[in-house]
Order: sequence, then structure tokens, then C-alpha cells
Amino acid sequence: MTETRTSLPAKLENLPLFMAAATEFARHAGFTEERIGSLELALEEVLVNVFKYAYPGGQGEATVVCRSENAGTLFIRIEDAGVPFNMLEAKAPDINAGIDDRPIGGLGIFLVRKLMDDVRYARQDGRNILTLIMLKNSSRTPAA
Repeated sequence: MTETRTSLPAKLENLPLFMAAATEFARHAGFTEERIGSLELALEEVLVNVFKYAYPGGQGEATVVCRSENAGTLFIRIEDAGVPFNMLEAKAPDINAGIDDRPIGGLGIFLVRKLMDDVRYARQDGRNILTLIMLKNSSRTPAA
């Protein structure tokens, strides 16, 4: 098992640093570019939401912990001490409704769930902990 941790202020300008750390870790763990592309889409969605909503009226930090196990499972844990938010409790969007009939929001969460093999949430010690789990040999892709 290997692990890496990146902790930075939860600001949009730090997105490239978080993304680079996670994608490099996934490459080193042997994930294909297609799987890494799925990871990038999901991680960007989660991090941008943390940057925008976790710390209303203030500043805070985000942490991304990358871990691999059994040479085939990647765990990306996103932590913040912001407003409690469990994205897994959000109502699934009606993807069959017309674009004008859909409420704003929810598609990013839908996308994250489609791209990852598993997504888990916990609130521990005043922190949101969202874990994205990706299997090396999964068939999940943006088109799946």
C-alpha cells in the first residue's frame, strides 16, 4: 500500500496542484489514461464544490489523500472542515427531463457516481470525508 497527501487552501487556483498530485499517483499505480480521465472529471467536480461551498464567508483547507491497495484499487479521499455536506444524500437528477425543466445542480454528483466504482461519505471529527474508489479493471467511463 502506498499513500500521498496534498493539503492546500481550498481555493480554485490550487485545483491544478490537487489534480496533478492525484493523476500522477494514479499513473504510478498503473491506471490507464482513460481511467485517469474519469478520475480527473470526478475529482474536479468534487474539489470545485468544496472550494465554492465548504467555507462560506471564510477560508479553509482541503486535503486529498491518494492510496492504492492490491495493485488494482485506488482510493482518493477528499477532506475539508467546512459545512457538513453528504453528496450521496442529494436527490438524483431527472436526466430524462428537458434542459429547461431541470433544476440547477445535481448533475455533477450524478457524474461522480457514474465515473467511480464506489463513493463513500463520512463526517468525522468535524470534517467531511468523501472517498472516491476506482478499480483498475472497471468498465466505468464517462459514456457508461
